[in-house]
Amino acid sequence: MAGNVIDVAADMSGFDKPEIKVKAGEPVTVRLTSLDNSHHTDGGGKHQWAVDELGVDIVAQPESSNYATFTPEKPGTYTFYCDICCGGRANPSMSGTLIVES
Repeated sequence: MAGNVIDVAADMSGFDKPEIKVKAGEPVTVRLTSLDNSHHTDGGGKHQWAVDELGVDIVAQPESSNYATFTPEKPGTYTFYCDICCGGRANPSMSGTLIVES
């Protein structure tokens, strides 16, 4: 894994980090862990960490991790979300803020 590694855990109650700050132009790796098991009827225990504007879409299988490395070039505030379960983007606990600082 390259760059700054940020561990993010998700379960049916949301993300453990509702706000993440990174530096523009520096590689960052987000490692998403789904804490839920496959017996959940809503989403089957999978979780997602996606930022549309940055082309990042990570899906972690139940009780597993997955990661993506990306380099945000433009400073700004972006929304990350899980749209697989728990009401998706409409549920405020299944989204958060990625702040890219200059």
